[in-house]
Amino acid sequence: MTASVFHATPAELAGARVGVALTIVGPEARHAVSVMRMEPGESIELVDGAGRRVRGTITSVDGRDSLDVDVASVVDEPCPRLRITVIQALPKGEHAERAVDLMTQVGVDVIVPWAAQRSIAQWKPEKAEKARAKWQAAAAAAAKQSRRARTPVIGELASFANACALVSRASLALLLHEEATTGLADTDLPAAGEIVIVVGPEGGLADDERAGLRDAGALEVRLGPSVLRSSLAGAVAVTAISASARWQAADMQGSSA
Repeated sequence: MTASVFHATPAELAGARVGVALTIVGPEARHAVSVMRMEPGESIELVDGAGRRVRGTITSVDGRDSLDVDVASVVDEPCPRLRITVIQALPKGEHAERAVDLMTQVGVDVIVPWAAQRSIAQWKPEKAEKARAKWQAAAAAAAKQSRRARTPVIGELASFANACALVSRASLALLLHEEATTGLADTDLPAAGEIVIVVGPEGGLADDERAGLRDAGALEVRLGPSVLRSSLAGAVAVTAISASARWQAADMQGSSA
């Protein structure tokens, strides 16, 4: 049976060593003990969201929110040679967390929320940090479900100038657009560096946004014959790039510590 995955803080896993007992406390330990009713002898995996994965066996539980783990292995998974950042125009309602969830499952590294001109949803300055925290929570939950050791970073709310700056610094920047004549599948991808993908809002990009992103260096590409929702387009693009350039065995192995 595959071991269940739980989050721990980098500080909790920093001193993890094979053969040395590790104590985990707090909400994740409570979920393991009180909700999943895990018991001594069961296998468990602990990840810190920054690349460290600890595998071991539960040796004891203490109360409702503490457990001890006998560490069997410690693996530090390297950062991918090719990083993927998605600049996501703010989707409306529940579509926002769905977009974050889907992109996390297929391997995005950074998600940058962007208040495009035609975005129906808008983050008021006094509520922006709360909204960003919801995206980060969605990313953490999806990373745990998909057994990722690295949780995507949710960036600060970007202005158009911020978005253009990210595009200009990328190894390759791709602007998803329904009128593009080049397909993503026909695009040459770098072996390393950073790919930035720009996903516009449901209402489409304003003409000046489209022109400005192209001027900053973005290549317009189309995903396929149909037009996808803004909340799905980023995940499809990340999947296509990961399958083509990142999902090789060498990129999915860590080094034991």
